[in-house]
Amino acid sequence: MEFLAIPSLVVVLALWVIHSLILNRRLIQSQKQYQQFFNDSPVALIVINQNYRIIEWNQTAEAIFGWESGEGLGENILDLIVPNFDKAHVTSMLQKAAAEGISYSKNYNITKHGSEIFCEWRNRRLAGGRGDILCMAQDITVSQKTLDELNKRSTALESAGDAIFYTDEKGLIEFANRSFFALALNDQHQLYGTHIGKYLFKERLAFNTILSAFDSDHTWRGTISKRSDTEEKILSVTITAIYHRNRLVSYVANLHDITKISSHLDVLNHRVQHDPLTGAVNRSAMNDRLRHAIARSQRSRQNLALFFIDLNDFKLVNDRYGHEAGDQLLKSVAKNLISCLRNSDTVCRYGGDEFIVVIEDVKSKEHLQTVRDTIHAAISEPILLDTTITLKARASIGMALYPENATDGDALIKAADMAMYEEKKERKLNEQEPILCVDNHSH
Repeated sequence: MEFLAIPSLVVVLALWVIHSLILNRRLIQSQKQYQQFFNDSPVALIVINQNYRIIEWNQTAEAIFGWESGEGLGENILDLIVPNFDKAHVTSMLQKAAAEGISYSKNYNITKHGSEIFCEWRNRRLAGGRGDILCMAQDITVSQKTLDELNKRSTALESAGDAIFYTDEKGLIEFANRSFFALALNDQHQLYGTHIGKYLFKERLAFNTILSAFDSDHTWRGTISKRSDTEEKILSVTITAIYHRNRLVSYVANLHDITKISSHLDVLNHRVQHDPLTGAVNRSAMNDRLRHAIARSQRSRQNLALFFIDLNDFKLVNDRYGHEAGDQLLKSVAKNLISCLRNSDTVCRYGGDEFIVVIEDVKSKEHLQTVRDTIHAAISEPILLDTTITLKARASIGMALYPENATDGDALIKAADMAMYEEKKERKLNEQEPILCVDNHSH
């Protein structure tokens, strides 16, 4: 029996040895697989003990933080890769992992070369009772910078002084900033979901015209008017089409309120183009208008008439009644001429007591005679200086036609001026007092 038991024992021992060898091989394979997974993980893996000293450190950790595995082993993770200003925060996160089993954080870190990076961490307590913690990190510096940049741009957009809104790829408005709503436009409550063309230009067809005028930077600039709660606002508008990989993704509109500036410019423009005393067009503006009028006449083949007007014996008014009376006479004559002629006609104070009237689209000789009679009537309207004196002005008027008498502006003015002097000679032969002064109390 004893001899039989020995072979059985040998068999059992042999089986145990074989089993142990198989388990050991599997363990070695498992360790190799673990080590391969540990090293090849795209996430930085760092194992620390309860004193926060590094036990293991994978290749991704080397790539992110710069230290090779041998340099990091045994080092305190807080001293190695955590900046001083963030140590308290990281310590609290590690303590939480040790106590609760897991913690999450985002914090700044330092690389071997002194660069500051921003990482997202997941810390997990390992089983075994030794208090080891597996720290898993991802470098999110680039994505965080992108997010910070987006936040800054969003803040800048929201706090911008100019009104800004943007659309989706279809042109439907999705967002507007505070400055836009500060404009207090009447139709702001209809903004979101409205097509940019319909909102800014009343209809999409008008926007299609605008699209054809975009420059090489996919931008259009112009002015529009929009009604607010209190007034009609003039807005300077810039619209930019945003493309990504040649695909339209949005329109961005920038609106700047230029109502006051526009009004100021209108006043300045009026001052530049008009005589300050009479309000009639000045010589420079008249020359510009005459040039354009001649160009239009060439295209339409319509005649154009220019009347050169000289008030007779204007100096006599200044001498008898003073320069204020002369100014009053000039202002009244200009006002009467402007009021009796068409908006398309030009009334210019050419200098001193001389006026020029430009009439476009002359229909006939009868039309010219009617205009001449109208001018005479406007000039001779009684002008009340005070309660005792009324003036009736008279003038010598010369006329020249384009293209019959001249083919350019200067020649046309010269021809009308010569015709005026011929009429003045005839009047002097027949009139002793071209300006009639009436004493109201004597009647």
